[in-house]
Amino acid sequence: MPYYPLKIMTIRRILGENGPMDALCSGGQCPAFIIADNGNAYVQGKKLKQEERANLSAPEGEDFVAIPLLTLRKIAAQVGEA
Repeated sequence: MPYYPLKIMTIRRILGENGPMDALCSGGQCPAFIIADNGNAYVQGKKLKQEERANLSAPEGEDFVAIPLLTLRKIAAQVGEA
């Protein structure tokens, strides 16, 4: 069967703790805010531990990731520039 790639989105910009990045921190090892051409923004962070998840409740189809507040403030300061 032939393989036909499906284009879902193109990443326009990645904002990280230390400013815009060309790649996701050496293979995706840091929190980031990803702006795509499909009108969405994506947040990359650490998966929650079981005890953290027990205190939060998300509707079906949604989830949580953890990002240090200081990192989030640095990223938020860059969003207006994107």
